[in-house]
Amino acid sequence: MDMELETKQTRKERMEQVLKEFFLPTELTVLDVSWEHAGHPGMTKDSKETHFRIKMVSPKFHGKSTVEQHREVYLLLGPEFKKGLHALEMDLSSPN
Repeated sequence: MDMELETKQTRKERMEQVLKEFFLPTELTVLDVSWEHAGHPGMTKDSKETHFRIKMVSPKFHGKSTVEQHREVYLLLGPEFKKGLHALEMDLSSPN
């Protein structure tokens, strides 16, 4: 990803972009819920975009266990964890 683009995008926007490109979801919602964790250990007033809730439906999840689905998302978003992402809450599935 272009470094200039990375600095102009929020973490939410970057996550949405890579999730869309890799998983080709039929449904995707990425919510920043960092405010719910204010005051938790390790969180400061300057902590931003650290906790997210993802709901995603993708044909790439077909036949995969919940653990396999979560591993794929964590692997794809690994660079964001290195830059301050702390936690993901995920609701993942394949289309019915």
